[in-house]
This record gives sequence, C-alpha cells and structure tokens, in this order.
Amino acid sequence: MFRQIAVFTSLIILAGCGAQPGSNTAAEVNDAAGLAAEYNDSVVLTVGDRSFLGARLAPSLELLHGDSMMVNLKLESLINRMLILQDAHERGFDSTREMEFLFNEWEREKLQNDWLTLILDQKVKLPPDTVEEYYSQMGTMLIYTAITVGDRARCDSLRQLVINGDDMGDLAEEYSIIPREAINRGVLGPLDMMQAMSGDYMLLRGLETGELSSMDSSGFGWRFLRIDSTYQDTVLSFEEIRDVIARRILGGLKMAYKVELFDSLRTVNNLQIIDGMPELISSHFLENSQNYEPFTSEQENMAAYTFTGGERTLNSFVENIRYLPQMSSNAPDDPEWIEEYSRLLGLYDIMAMEAKKLGMDTLPAVVSYMDQRFGNYVLDFYYAEVIESRLIPTEEKLLEFYEAEQDSFIIPEGRVFNTICAVGEEQLDLLEQVLESGGDPFSMIEELTIVSSILAPGESIITRPMTASEVPPPWDEMLFSAEMHTAFTCSIAVDRVLLFELTEISPERQATFDESQDQVLTIFRAMKEEEVISGLVDSLGSVYHIEIDRGFVDRFIYADSLSIDQP
Repeated sequence: MFRQIAVFTSLIILAGCGAQPGSNTAAEVNDAAGLAAEYNDSVVLTVGDRSFLGARLAPSLELLHGDSMMVNLKLESLINRMLILQDAHERGFDSTREMEFLFNEWEREKLQNDWLTLILDQKVKLPPDTVEEYYSQMGTMLIYTAITVGDRARCDSLRQLVINGDDMGDLAEEYSIIPREAINRGVLGPLDMMQAMSGDYMLLRGLETGELSSMDSSGFGWRFLRIDSTYQDTVLSFEEIRDVIARRILGGLKMAYKVELFDSLRTVNNLQIIDGMPELISSHFLENSQNYEPFTSEQENMAAYTFTGGERTLNSFVENIRYLPQMSSNAPDDPEWIEEYSRLLGLYDIMAMEAKKLGMDTLPAVVSYMDQRFGNYVLDFYYAEVIESRLIPTEEKLLEFYEAEQDSFIIPEGRVFNTICAVGEEQLDLLEQVLESGGDPFSMIEELTIVSSILAPGESIITRPMTASEVPPPWDEMLFSAEMHTAFTCSIAVDRVLLFELTEISPERQATFDESQDQVLTIFRAMKEEEVISGLVDSLGSVYHIEIDRGFVDRFIYADSLSIDQP
C-alpha cells in the first residue's frame, strides 16, 4: 500500500536520481561532504514537531547537487511525507500498542544484525595460507544423494531402509523436507567436494562411492548422504577464484564462531526461561496456527524469560510469534518448540541490548533505517484509515466514468481448445502412432496425461477460455493464429508435448459495464487518489508549521556556492 502513498511523496522516483551531467566531480563531492559536516548538528528542516538535522538531510541532497529541480522536488517530497506522518502522530496512529511493539521488534532486528556483523568482523580473521591450502584440494567432483527429515528417529528408519535395499531416490522424493531434494529425488551435484556445505563435507569425507554416511543434524533437520559418483575436473585459476574461496572460508569460520558466541552470550547474561511458561503459552495457541486465545492481563505482563538487564513479557513473546513468517516448522502449540524459540529470541534480545550499550541505536544509519521502515508502516495505516474511505465512488460516478471512457474497455479475443499431454517416452511414442494412424488422441484420457491447470471446471480435455496474454511465447502466436479445428503440438520439454485443437473463438469486443467494473474502479480510484492526496497535503501544509533553512538547501543547488569561500 505504500506504493500508493508514494504518489505524493515521490520518494521512489527520487531514490535513483543523480546530479546533472558535469556536476558530479570529485572536488564537488568533497565540498558537499564538508558542507554536511558544517551543518551536522543544525536543524535544517522542521515540519510540525518533526525535524531533520543537516547530517541526515545532506546525504539525500549530495547526489543531486547542482540540479535545482531535483533538489527542490526531493525536499518537497520529504515535506509531504513528514506532513502525513505528523498528522498520523496527532491522530495517535503511531503510538498504539501494536505500533510500539512493531517499532521495538524492527529496531531489535536491526540492532542484533548490525551488532553481530560488527563482532564477527572484529573477531574472525582469515588465517594465513588457508586460501592456498583450500585451492590445492579442489578438483574432486561429487554427485551424491541426500535425505533430510525433521527428526532423528525417522532419519534412522529411512537410513535402515536404504541399507536393506530400498531405493534412496524414491525415499527422498517422498520424505525429504527440502524441496530441492524432493524434486530431484535427493540428487545433488555435480559439486566440487570443497564447495559442499560444511555439514555435508564432514559427512562425505572419507566415503567411497556407494557408501552411506552417518546421520547428522543441521539447520534444516536430520540428514544422511550417499556418494553416487566422483570424477576429477579442472578448476579456475587461483587468481580467478581466490576471493570466492576467501569469502567461503571466512563464512565458515564465522559460522563456527557464532555457535560459541551464542552459547557464551546466553550463559554470561543468564538467560532463564520462566518455569511453566512454555506449557502456559503453548496451551493458548491453536493447532497448526500462529493465532492464540486471549491471556489475562496479569498473564500478559508476566515475564516469559529473563536475562541480565532485561526480560520479555508473555504478551510481547506471543505477539512476536504471531508475526513470524508462515513456515511448516513453526509449532507454537508445542511446549518444546516454545522453549527452543525462547532461547533463540532471548539471544536476539541480548544482542540488541549489547548493541545499545555501544550506542548503535543512535547511529545515523540506524535512525534513518527505523524512520523509513516505521514511517512506511504508519503511512500504510494512515492510508487505510484516512485516505481509502475518500476514494469510494458511487455506482453513478463509476457508470459516468465508464460511459466517457468505454472505448478503452475491451474484452480480448478468447479461444477454447481440446488439449491432452504426452509425458515420457512411452506416451510420446503412443501419441505419434495415434496421429500417424488418424486416430483421436483426445479420447485416450487414460493412456495420456490430463493438463488440469488449464482445463475448464469439470472438464477432462476442454480448456477454459484463454487470451493470448495468458499463453507464453512462442506458443501464443501458434495458438492464436490457428484455424478452427486445426490440431497442432507444442513441445514444452524434451519429454513433454501438448496437443491442442481449436474448438471455439470469441472475437474481441467492447466490455459491458458489469464486465469492466473492476477495471473501471481501479482507474477511477487511481485518478481520485491523486486528487485526494494532493488536497490533503495542501491542507496539512496550512495546519503544521514548516521551516526550511534555505541557505543550506541553496548551497546544494548552486554549483559555485560550495566553493565560494575557497581561495
């Protein structure tokens, strides 16, 4: 929805704009940087009770230096955004319980990531000669099969089935929880052994072709592997691949360091999950859902876990779960999952706390990130609460608009086909034989493959009406230039062919009001939206005080001004 509110802020357009040709010299960039430092702690823009320091606004104007139109447009778009956010603040939209929770969560996410990146960069260095040693071991290519499942018992059971002679590919296709493995029947590679994931490398090292590895747990689940084949291959020159190897080794070292760091952070900060909390919390979550039944006010304010210097309340904890991305691994109705997630979220809280100790929450990059992310969310909420209700037209207005623009609303040509598919060598041979003998392939539903994704409801060979825009090239031209009752094949892949026969054509025509009502509404609202938002911004501009330091802004507009005091 923010893309809608961007109509008046113009921030998306301005984000990629640069200076006029010839103005972006190194000397001018340095002068602009000096100007930013000069105004570093000065308020250069005020809208209502919101203000921008020179240190925050200067980076946005530096790349536009010398382009008066773009500098002023950037400034105007920022003022428009601040006016809306100021009005949202006056209405209390940014201080609800939900908004405060989201702000804290987004700040925690940003701080924990920035702090972890800082610590890893400081603590983990690439040991000498490791890149050369790694490169010397490259060249052994592997093709191997993997099965990954959610728990150790199932993994052990499947491994035993493979030992007893069951097809590992069939089992991977049926049970593996990693989509890539399930689709490819567990087969991975060809892959240089040195480039395998660290966990896979440890399992594969020392195995002979055909041997099964032991089981191991990873971030994905429990897995075991089998080497299917190996061969030697040439590798890129050392100079070409040096940086790739260095990043890979450093990434592995950082992963190993993180495990120790995380354990240390939990221990040093005394992360404690409150007794009975996993059971209490899980009992309120609905099965296979991230929604929960209400807690009492007293329960909401209880601590779910504590650590030295902080805690997370039960309400904050369950709300965090509610906002998690939907994943099959989420199981908030399980006390064990709640306990494990408490250890993870508690770790994140501790890292954010450490970041605040270093003052990272006051860094300009963090402040700007939070202002942008939280501001966008508030704009979405404001749009839904204030603007959207002003865009609802009466049916008379829509009909009036349709009658004025009816030549623009067209139903494109539609076509209906009989279709059937041949998949695999056996079906392809059968289709060829039937066509050569003059038989009817569309009567062979049992022997060939039904293309259910494009069929009309309840039909076995008749497609729904399709337009040319629904059919990818080059088949769109073939299907929409064919004569009635003409049959033709489309080769989708080496072992997959679709047979079509054109049976019905619906010519292009003008849409009725009922048929085009959704499109009419979309266009009408877009036009009305610009009018409403422009009027709203003009009105707010007369309500809230706006003050601009034109001296600061003008020195980004006029190219000579940055060097006016230079000798």
